[in-house]
Order: sequence, then structure tokens, then C-alpha cells
Amino acid sequence: MEELAVQIEHLNYSFGSHEVLKEMSFNLEANKIYGLLGRNGAGKTTLINLLVNQLIAREGSIQIFGEDPRKNPAVLKKVCIAREAEFYAPYMKGKAILQLYSQFYEGYDKQLEQKLVAFFDIPVDIAYRKYSRGMKSLLFMIVALCSKAPLTILDEPTLGMDAPNREQFYKILLDEYVKEPRTFIISTHLINEIENLLEEVIIIDQGERLLQEEVESLKSKAIYLSGNKEELERLTALKMAKPKESFGKSATYAYIGELDELDQKLIQSTHIEISPMSIQQIFVELTKGKEYE
Repeated sequence: MEELAVQIEHLNYSFGSHEVLKEMSFNLEANKIYGLLGRNGAGKTTLINLLVNQLIAREGSIQIFGEDPRKNPAVLKKVCIAREAEFYAPYMKGKAILQLYSQFYEGYDKQLEQKLVAFFDIPVDIAYRKYSRGMKSLLFMIVALCSKAPLTILDEPTLGMDAPNREQFYKILLDEYVKEPRTFIISTHLINEIENLLEEVIIIDQGERLLQEEVESLKSKAIYLSGNKEELERLTALKMAKPKESFGKSATYAYIGELDELDQKLIQSTHIEISPMSIQQIFVELTKGKEYE
């Protein structure tokens, strides 16, 4: 059996009368890269805060590498959470911040830190408050990569970064993961940019787990069906598909699921076209609300 990095069972959390998380349950295996996806207000940040004891749930359980962080806070030394808003001493210099975090993590890689600071040209001798937003993000992504924490959580990791720095960061993250596998949870709205990094996605919507599945498995059954409306209407799958576009006698539908044998034969014998969805397109189809008329 694979080691579990995270086990969450029947987790509920409310702010007053507002339910933020509802019966949230899932397991994350160690040494995989996960995408935690959800719209604004879906509960992602609350979930992350619960994982690292910044919030305490009254219902449900959380285990990190088999330990309850509420009963054994020491397990949190195996967890690194990196996000721009995480730091609250803006007058500290960049090098002092890096030194502070290096003392917390046993496996902190000082040599990698120096290499990344030089590569991204981080001004470590000036105060954090003078950093641009992208530079703040880069500083804490360096902390995350150098921490070598067995569970590393990246919450909107590339906020404010320009496109070249984002691309380099993703490449370095993947390189470090290949050298020394660990569990990454990446929460971001830039889904297209991280799709090739992810092995598995968890999609949450309105406080509930909507889906958890391996990326390749999910993409294999998420498709657009395009063609003549009359031919499309003969498909059994159309009952579960969502209309995407309609123009004259042609239409496009979004479908997530397995095509039965009859539908596969019908598609082969007609002019119906199949095109794959990206993870971002799947996310949009599963979580979008009402359409603008």
C-alpha cells in the first residue's frame, strides 16, 4: 500500500452560519504532484489553513503522514506552505527571511537557495516590503523548493511573476521533484500553465469535493462533440452532455464520461468530430454556474 501524505475524513468547517467545507474527504498519496482547483470562495484557502493548523475544525479528521497535526504539531515540520501573504515582518531583509526558514526545516538546501537567488536575481539585501509582488512570490517559492519538506503546499505560487519567470519556476519545480520526489499540492487559477506538472487533480466546488482523479484518466474521457445537430441528437451521450455552441445546423457539446459502443460506432460512421478538453476546460465545464444570455 502506498504511503499517504494526507488523509481527510468528513471535514466540516463554518464561519458563523456560512458552511465553507461540507463533508470533505480525500486521500493524497505521498510523492505525487496534485492540483487543488476551485473557484474563488470554493474553500481552497480554508482547506489549506486547516491542513497546517491555522484553523481548527470541530468536525472531521486530518492526518499528515499518519499523524493528527492538532495532537502532534511536530508533524508540521514536514510541511511547507508557501504563499505571498504568509509573511508578516515586511521590514526584514530577504536574506534574513531565508535564514529564518532555513533554521526551521531540517533538510533545507542552502546550496540550492544560493543558486536560485542568483538565477532569479533576488535582491536579498533590501527589505521585503520593497519587493515587487512577483519578487515576493519568487522569494517564497525559493523557500518552498529549498525546504525539501515532504509535503509542500504552493498557494497561488506565481502571483505577480512575469511569464518568463513563471516558465522557469515550473521547470525548476519539476526538475527538483524528479531528483527528490515529494508531495506537492498546487492551488492556482493558472490551470493551463501547470497542467503538464500535475499527476492528479482535486476539484472542489461550493465547499464539497466534486472530483478527484488522475489527470490522464480524466482527460481521456473529457471531450467536445461537434457536428450536425441531427447526427449529434442520435448519441446516447448527448443526454448527459452540455451544449457549448450552436450555429445553424451545427453544434458543439461538452461531454465528460465514457462513450458506449453504440455511440462510438455512430461517431465513426458520421461526420461528428471529437476534440479533447484541457484540464482548465474540464474545470470550467464542471464548475461554471449560469450562462450569460
